Amino acid sequence: MELGSPSANYSDKTASPQANFDSTLAGENSMPFAQVTPSETLGEHKDVSILFSDISGYSNLAGSIEYEEMSSLLNKYFEAMGDAVFKYKQTLKQQINSACIGNRILVVFGSPQPLDDHAWCAVQTALDMNQYLAEFNAGREAANKPIVKIGIGINTDKVFSNNLVANRGMDFMAIGAGVHLGYRLEGVCKQYGCNIVISENTYQRCTERVWVRELDSIRVQGNNRAVAVYELLGLRSQSISEQKQKVLDHYYKGREYYLKRKFAIAMGEFATVMEIDSSDKAAAIQLKRCQHWIKSPPPEDWDGAWTLS
Repeated sequence: MELGSPSANYSDKTASPQANFDSTLAGENSMPFAQVTPSETLGEHKDVSILFSDISGYSNLAGSIEYEEMSSLLNKYFEAMGDAVFKYKQTLKQQINSACIGNRILVVFGSPQPLDDHAWCAVQTALDMNQYLAEFNAGREAANKPIVKIGIGINTDKVFSNNLVANRGMDFMAIGAGVHLGYRLEGVCKQYGCNIVISENTYQRCTERVWVRELDSIRVQGNNRAVAVYELLGLRSQSISEQKQKVLDHYYKGREYYLKRKFAIAMGEFATVMEIDSSDKAAAIQLKRCQHWIKSPPPEDWDGAWTLS
């Protein structure tokens, strides 16, 4: 396992409401970290898609309601999310592994057994999770209760993955930089105001089947390679609104000018996006970056990527 890269080492020993998940690991911040040199003992190098999901603003939500109500909320929430995962897992039990880590969900598509179209399966699962969450929140809104917001990150890559011996208290693991990127993309959702963010590797497997917005080019800590990241908007089998299409058109023009260092012109395009949709957080981020680069121009070798802290 790489230093700083999250891994999945999951036990199935605790009783929990997450019935449709393979395993659970208690604790809000229970993502384990360790330093191990990759070797044959870590299992096979497998081509998989990794989905991370987390409740946004969990601490604030938990602090705003009574313990019993929070317990009930989490039971119903995990039941709804588990149903979305189980929709595909029920026929692909050996190709999909899933776990709950506190209030976070992890699903690995393509392990322990290979899965040909794992990126597409991960994308559909994420969209189903969003739909099930909308139905879940509709009931909460009707009862004048606070809604639940989540972020979902998906990355497709080769990782070390294996099933572990039961007497060690662990069921499976997934280790490597690809896992770390998927974990970071879930956090990118909050930063850019998106529900689902996917990596370029995932997008390339589903190009003709999904609507996306190319958000940015980013670097994550510990990896110097820039990665294009996309907001997943929906399936190509469904249309997108005229307003959303205008947002995409102006955002893309803004990004084109941005990458050509024409920051003042790019600002005009991102400002137009904000006029169409004042809540577009991604456009607001790009506006601030344009202002930053106008005041302090980037170096000659600048490639347009933004390094996440």
